[in-house]
Amino acid sequence: MFRHFFRFTLLLLTFAVLFFACGEDDNPIVDNDENGESFHADADGFVLKVDGQEIYRQFQGTQTGGITLKAGDELDVLAVFLDPTIGEFFPETTEEGEEHDHEEEEGFVLSIGGFDASIIDVHPHEGEAHEHEEGEEHEESGDDHDDELAHKFTFEVIGLAAGQTQLSFQLLHGEHADFTAALPIPVTVTP
Repeated sequence: MFRHFFRFTLLLLTFAVLFFACGEDDNPIVDNDENGESFHADADGFVLKVDGQEIYRQFQGTQTGGITLKAGDELDVLAVFLDPTIGEFFPETTEEGEEHDHEEEEGFVLSIGGFDASIIDVHPHEGEAHEHEEGEEHEESGDDHDDELAHKFTFEVIGLAAGQTQLSFQLLHGEHADFTAALPIPVTVTP
């Protein structure tokens, strides 16, 4: 009898510890502003686009497509993150113009690795973000802000030699990963 009581008590304590220890407030990845809004990028997947066309999708553990280019070619690849409720989004630390009390803002950056450096080279996009021509009028509609975010999540893939490799992919926020791709991204370089 005492043995059953001990097991039941131990089981109850285990559930209680798990229930109270796993709250969002205790998660070091989630950073809340003064209104309690999260800065955490809650993505369930991502798409990769070239010239606005989707070439790869990874969502909730499934994948379609891949990166294909010729040796000597360069591709500008845009990463857009996926959420089942809001669809495609770019992670942001705060809303534009919003102030917060962090000493230094920790932005989101892409981390790409795990590829064969004899087949491809990968680095952040070095082109300029969207610029307006002198005298060109534009509305403060957020389009410039979206262009800046798109630029921030664009990377360049350069085909060096024919072959196949893959990329590992993470979204870093400060020194920790907010999102890590569940599957490697296949890359094919043709002659």
